[in-house]
Amino acid sequence: MKARLVTGTLAALVFLAATFVPLPGLFLAVAGLVMAVAGRELAQLSGYGKKSQAIYILILLVMYAVLCSSIGSPAEYILVALTSVALVFWLLAIPLLVIYPKCQSLFRYQWPIALLGAIFLLSTAAGLVWLKSFPNGEWRVTLIVGLVAVADTCAYLAGKKFGRHKLADNISPAKTIEGVVGGVTGNFLLTAILLLVMDLSAMSSLLLLTLIIGANLLSVIGDLTESVIKRHSGVKDSGDILPGHGGLLDRIDGLLAATPFFVLATFLFYPLS
Repeated sequence: MKARLVTGTLAALVFLAATFVPLPGLFLAVAGLVMAVAGRELAQLSGYGKKSQAIYILILLVMYAVLCSSIGSPAEYILVALTSVALVFWLLAIPLLVIYPKCQSLFRYQWPIALLGAIFLLSTAAGLVWLKSFPNGEWRVTLIVGLVAVADTCAYLAGKKFGRHKLADNISPAKTIEGVVGGVTGNFLLTAILLLVMDLSAMSSLLLLTLIIGANLLSVIGDLTESVIKRHSGVKDSGDILPGHGGLLDRIDGLLAATPFFVLATFLFYPLS
């Protein structure tokens, strides 16, 4: 627990520095680095050797640079399209998780996991950079990262204290329905706090609540999906780069599913935000 707290605190400080320090290119570089490390872990989980992992990371970084360079131009619709594809695939993952392990043969192939992983990683990293480009965009980035962190923390604590009913025993026996409820409750409280300090109309308040809770629930899908991939790889964690937490992919799996929803909602409803 001590290692978990120390690592979490350091990670939070790095995130806040990258998000709020007005140094050009800092956030872009940090987001790209996180994407590259998580990409290597995903390629490793998929069974690729070191040479293939390096090629995979290089492709990710090139595509990331192209997507980020399109922000602020008419070509940024490429990012919107990629994000839409990512969200569709996350929604398609829901029925697969429900019927698992009947569909476990789908996870035996390397290239679909690598391809979908690239879509999820790119749409998240470039999507966060896009959010950061807005006026006061650092607060938008903080909101999406914060709500996923709140969901994870409250789900962990509620599951430890009250967990009785398994959420997906065939996928991740440690996850419980009570944990999910705890995560959603934590984000209800986050929404209430935001509504107290923000002057929003009734419609904007409803949109904010829908945005936060929707992203929260999708983060659970991201967590379960990574658990399936790890189960097929025969490992407990995606890596060991973060003491007490495992791999970087273990920490951002929920963010990978929540960010496309958040980005598209921002794209659609920005005038009301």
